[in-house]
Amino acid sequence: MWQSLTYSKKVYTIFGGFVLFLLLAYSLSFSKTIKLFKETKIKQEKLAWLMEKEKEIPALQSQMALLDKAYNSSDSSSIRDQLTAFISEYAEENGCVVTEIPQKSFYSSSQLNIQTNKFVVKGDFKSLLQLMLNVESHYNYTAKVVSAKFHSVKDLQTKRTNLYLTLITQSFRQHEKNT
Repeated sequence: MWQSLTYSKKVYTIFGGFVLFLLLAYSLSFSKTIKLFKETKIKQEKLAWLMEKEKEIPALQSQMALLDKAYNSSDSSSIRDQLTAFISEYAEENGCVVTEIPQKSFYSSSQLNIQTNKFVVKGDFKSLLQLMLNVESHYNYTAKVVSAKFHSVKDLQTKRTNLYLTLITQSFRQHEKNT
């Protein structure tokens, strides 16, 4: 039968057999190899990412130590007092006025105490923005700024518009385990 085929039919038959061989080889071997290569590449990227994150562990541990030190060195009412003193001192130095000092606002669950403080400060935009930045950077671990809202109120007596910053902070503290 092979001898009865013309030269061009033999070439087409060989070419068809070669294509069939490639398809079989791809489905049986090459596809698995390509799949494993892609999985290996993804795992190598994850490993490189983990190695990069492993370098950050000492910095995170030092931050955790600072946080523990800040919470263990003072009770939650002193955090409110520290914030009040810090904001009042800043306001005096920068021509701002503290119009509201927070009252005690606590929420307590079985594992966590949350203290919320709301300060309202009157001043110019640059000073109020700097105050917000200072509170965020200075009390980064002990009192997080959860809300900052600028609003203006027109004073009808002086016919001036005053700018106010409402700054809300929260402090979290876990209950001590009695073992």
